Amino acid sequence: MGKITVTMDPEQRQKYIDMLLELDGLSHVQENPNSAYCPISLTSTPDELKKTLKSHQELLMENVLQSAGITAYDPGSAPFSPDTNLTSLPNEVYLLDSGKIVGSRFFVGHNLLASTGQGIEAEKAKIYNRISVILMNKNIRVSRMQPHRAIYLQYSNFENEVHLFAPIFKMLLEYEPGMGFNGHVPVLLGFEKKGNKIIDLEESVYREFPALQYKYDGTVPILRLRSENPELFYSNK
Repeated sequence: MGKITVTMDPEQRQKYIDMLLELDGLSHVQENPNSAYCPISLTSTPDELKKTLKSHQELLMENVLQSAGITAYDPGSAPFSPDTNLTSLPNEVYLLDSGKIVGSRFFVGHNLLASTGQGIEAEKAKIYNRISVILMNKNIRVSRMQPHRAIYLQYSNFENEVHLFAPIFKMLLEYEPGMGFNGHVPVLLGFEKKGNKIIDLEESVYREFPALQYKYDGTVPILRLRSENPELFYSNK
């Protein structure tokens, strides 16, 4: 554990977020501290994996977040989902999902595929100082391009271990988010709502729930996917 340095406390955070909202044309959006945006891979997800990802999403929203008193938003069932709507333009989708992200205190989802369905969203959540909790399957290696100021957790079988996660969110609800450093490492800070404690949220979660700490392992295999239409690279249309 290094020395905690605060670069943005909750009061500064509100001013900072108000400025970002104005710049993004989202000043009308209000943050709900008991709401979570739950990203999910959609656009290029193979059909044979969609059922599994949907099951994971439902378990996360109902068995974890709802149990902790947090309302979840699922872009997979939203009006702009690529499975149901391909006519809406990129600027419409970006503005809608950006509004949903900044309107939620939490950003919580699984990182399982090379195309995670949350790359842009995860960076947006970091910039807007959301409490990001990213769930990793310890048997699947994913990209090392993972934003800092987030809490990374791992499991082996989500269905069997889903009951372990709700207590983490109940703990996180006790804190207001902020930004700072733990030593020289950029971290997501937590400011105790009913006290004066300031903590590195990821480090504190790891201390309380050591079995769920994410540990990168470069020897773990990636989930290999295969293209069904590589001819698109050579199309003359």
